Amino acid sequence: MQLFGKIKTVHDLEYIVKTYVYIPFEDEEISIDDLELLLKKKNKNVAGTIFLFNPFTAPLGYKKDEKLSYQDFKFDDKFHPLQLEDQVRVIAKAIKQQYKGKLVEVKYLFNYNKKDIQPTSAIEVFEMDLEKLNTNQLTVFAKKDNYHNFKNISYNGKFIFFAWGHKFDKSHTNTSLYASNIAQWAKKQNKEIGFVYDAVRDEEGSFEYTRFINPINFGKLKTIVPEAINRVFANEVIKPQQI
Repeated sequence: MQLFGKIKTVHDLEYIVKTYVYIPFEDEEISIDDLELLLKKKNKNVAGTIFLFNPFTAPLGYKKDEKLSYQDFKFDDKFHPLQLEDQVRVIAKAIKQQYKGKLVEVKYLFNYNKKDIQPTSAIEVFEMDLEKLNTNQLTVFAKKDNYHNFKNISYNGKFIFFAWGHKFDKSHTNTSLYASNIAQWAKKQNKEIGFVYDAVRDEEGSFEYTRFINPINFGKLKTIVPEAINRVFANEVIKPQQI
């Protein structure tokens, strides 16, 4: 599997603003030129969308734990081959049999390219930024490059698979509303909707509260969640699965 993305920097913060994973035929690799050709016919070549929390990766040959601007990376608004994220890998493995030769778009709630942002102060800043998202006020993180206008998100393909996590801080009401708006609007797009949920809420409640289990976990969930993701995509029509 190959991951491709466009990377931007705004005020010394780095974002991955467009991402696709390619599901290959056996022992196949595609080039950037091949990717561009596939994207000219998105309706035919993009199978669906994976929606995660935020990216943490880098172009091939670059370090993930160091800003790309410090590594003389050229921000050129072009696609670059990226290091395949574990969270993308888990989901792509589940869909590889059905969608060989297809692209799957990877979207993120937040496009800020940073490791483990959920327990950091970045989330607090997101929470403040989201109050200003639909105003003329300035935000710390780039409005266009870090956030989504939920009504303007385009979806190609037949499915949307949500896996951005299920543990929003109760005090982060703006973040919860932001996620809920995206999920509810996506549901209106006449796509098959998939996610993995736990026993805290039923399927309907899990969707309402955007409780979508992350593909990467620890302990017993490390194997249980990937197995559930496999079940989501096991049939012709994808459906949510409970763990």
